[in-house]
Amino acid sequence: MASIVVAEDDVDIAELLTTVLSKAGHTVHTATNGPAALRMIGDARPDLVVLDHHMPGMSGLEVAQYLRAGEATAHIPVIMLSAAAPAAARQLCDVTISKPVRPKHVLDAANDLLVSRSEAGGGAAPESGTPLSDVPRLLAVSDFLTRPAQAAGLDAFAERLAVLTGVTTAAIMLVLNDTVVIAGSYGLPPWLREAGGVPAEWSPDTIVVAEDVPVLISDTRTGEDFPDTPLFSVSGVRSYASVPLHSGEGHVVGTLCVMDERPGTCTEDTVQTLHSQRAPALHLLAPATHGMMS
Repeated sequence: MASIVVAEDDVDIAELLTTVLSKAGHTVHTATNGPAALRMIGDARPDLVVLDHHMPGMSGLEVAQYLRAGEATAHIPVIMLSAAAPAAARQLCDVTISKPVRPKHVLDAANDLLVSRSEAGGGAAPESGTPLSDVPRLLAVSDFLTRPAQAAGLDAFAERLAVLTGVTTAAIMLVLNDTVVIAGSYGLPPWLREAGGVPAEWSPDTIVVAEDVPVLISDTRTGEDFPDTPLFSVSGVRSYASVPLHSGEGHVVGTLCVMDERPGTCTEDTVQTLHSQRAPALHLLAPATHGMMS
């Protein structure tokens, strides 16, 4: 089958991934830090690399940067594992997967990338992610939009979320193919609340929905994504974090997000808090619906 390098400093996760990938017929090499991973990749010339983002000595993002800069390694498919992948990971990694890790998710992503690479003759794999225009997803969003959601309750929830995460602004968003709709919010500028939403290209929420991953931007002025969008430049947002919201059928219908004018305010702890608040947010979006996924 394929040769795979797994760079993960958590021994239990590394063993779990090794077992799952090996049982699928792949040869797995493991490294516990970034420099060791680069040496191993140079020696093994793997067909795929799985990188944890937070590792001692060198982050997974830095390893990915080295790989993309090297002629011999530029086209190796890369999966990044992180509780909140940095925005720059989208340009460097083929797939980002949220922690806690679901082994089957990693295996499925690995197999898809390996098939794509094989069909492309060893070249770069195509970008993955659920398109915003996916019809079943849009129908699920429309279902939420037409429900008698508790608008006042959503705004109150957003205020509690802002306090809980220590930020100035929080919102529950529903994402269509071309528009990000504000379902409930606290601390948003008046012009944004009056508009009721923003064009999809203005917001990182589209990344969250399209790729079904959290997004964390520590400082909007130092990243390559969305630095000049009015959502950030006009409102002065410097720090942002967002997690996906799913319908009962598993469609990514929107996000739970927080923002702040202070750089570095949103952290991985913020992302974990957002994860813990998805179920109550969904209940307010569709109070009459049971069986929502968190």
